[in-house]
Amino acid sequence: MARLLRWAPGRQRLGLFVLMVLAGATEGIGMLLLVPLLGALQGDAAATDGLAGQLLRVPIALGLPTSSPIPLLLLFCTVVLVRTAIQLGRERAAAQLQQDVGERLRMASFAALLGAQWRWLVGQRTADHASLMLSDVSRAEVVLGQGLALLAAGTTALLYLLAAIALSWQLALVALLSGAVLLLSTDQRRRGTVVLGRQLTQANQRLHAGLHDRLSGLRLAKILGAEARHLAAFGRTARAMHDQQLRFAHGLSSSKALLHGAGAVLLACYVYAGLQLLHMAMAELLVLVAIFARLLPLVSNIQQQRQYCLHAMAAFDEIEGRLQESRTWAEPPLPEATPPIRLTASIALSAVQVQYPGRGTPALQDLSLLLPARTTTAVVGASGAGKSTLADVLSGLLGPDQGTLEIDGVALDAAARRAWRRSVAYVSQDAFLLNDSVRNNLLIACPAASEQALHAALEQAAAQFVHALPQGWDTPVGEGGMPLSGGERQRLALARALLQRPALLILDEATSALDHDNETRIRSAIQGLHGELTVLLIGHRLALLEQADTVLVLDQGRLVAQGPCQAVAPIWIGAR
Repeated sequence: MARLLRWAPGRQRLGLFVLMVLAGATEGIGMLLLVPLLGALQGDAAATDGLAGQLLRVPIALGLPTSSPIPLLLLFCTVVLVRTAIQLGRERAAAQLQQDVGERLRMASFAALLGAQWRWLVGQRTADHASLMLSDVSRAEVVLGQGLALLAAGTTALLYLLAAIALSWQLALVALLSGAVLLLSTDQRRRGTVVLGRQLTQANQRLHAGLHDRLSGLRLAKILGAEARHLAAFGRTARAMHDQQLRFAHGLSSSKALLHGAGAVLLACYVYAGLQLLHMAMAELLVLVAIFARLLPLVSNIQQQRQYCLHAMAAFDEIEGRLQESRTWAEPPLPEATPPIRLTASIALSAVQVQYPGRGTPALQDLSLLLPARTTTAVVGASGAGKSTLADVLSGLLGPDQGTLEIDGVALDAAARRAWRRSVAYVSQDAFLLNDSVRNNLLIACPAASEQALHAALEQAAAQFVHALPQGWDTPVGEGGMPLSGGERQRLALARALLQRPALLILDEATSALDHDNETRIRSAIQGLHGELTVLLIGHRLALLEQADTVLVLDQGRLVAQGPCQAVAPIWIGAR
């Protein structure tokens, strides 16, 4: 709980603690006021003795008569109203702190993910991070909410206990000891609750991963007529989380029943002890019974809130672990004012090697090459030859284990690679589009782009179809751009890439899934860029490769041939 509270500003924590103390104090004072009030109503002079009787000095100091209960009633109502206002402020402050901490955890987790090295990111499951930022952070908010409620209940219980001590320290001591024994009797479930919390975190991750897979495979499931199997597989994953939640709920209800039953017995014992053993005044005894009657639900709430915290704390442990891991793989910081690196002469790789964890052979081995500025280079090779890894290295996304990436003869370190990425645009086979308007999808690349720049980018990418859409620039593209054809999505992605005026444009299998007409449009757009910027084409179709000045052939991470398309094509075709 203390680790979680560190995510809130110190002033916010202090303010909430002060409100908790004031709320508990006014509640205790309100209870003590009942003693002289009941004594005045019954004409019991003994009720005005002790600390509770000292409260009569308040109306006397204000010049109010004490022979009538009306001043005491007014004082009691004032205290209750003040307590209500303080409680309202406490609850709002607690809700504010809870939501602020949740937002900070989500933003910190996403920022750490964005700032991590690509080498680590490619080995991560996106569903795990989605589960963390949605389910785990929500559970961490539950921990904080229950923890704050526990602190408020504990503060109130302590002040109630002080009020009880003011009336009868003997009975208050008995209540304290018996309450402690009662809480300890339910503490045996602590370890099991922690284990259930960890199991729920794992079940949440499996559920998110399973849901992501099943939603991605809806089309295939319907084509194969496998809807029932799809549903059954998802149901097994959902059932596991259902069982975890149910086991925790059963344990919680058992503890609650034990506390309520034992509490009722203890309350009866307190009444007997007050009447028969301590011979307390009726007004004091009634108020003391009311205090204990309020304390017992508080003790039950404290126990339940503690169980909730222990159960959900595993989610916060997962968040902290992921944050630590992400930050371990963090890229070096890059100031916002750092200008992008310009390309004037060439991009070069020198003796580059890339080795992915868990793979026997390197993805790239002793690779050296030169890409002259403002030329078009194509890369071909079998699946797994290292083409995409080469693109990642050239873009600065992936740092080599050995060798260097050089721009205009200058080797780039980790920080400089981040600056170089600002001069690189990338278009993949699966064009990424937000479920937003055409305009906003284009502005991802350059938020400050003018209308003229947008028109120019569409023209260069042969994407004039945008003007014919129902709402033009403001037409929603739908989830994943599904209402658009594959060719339209690719041309929008190309326009977005060109909008940032890159020094290097990488097209990774950008036309492999397109029909002849759309491929022709993309090829025409690429041809129009020849000589204006440096282009790297990754693909297999000869028609596209013919546009390249140089073709590179990769095989098992090695450069086995390079040259004009006419010279290299027979080698590549033979290798296939």
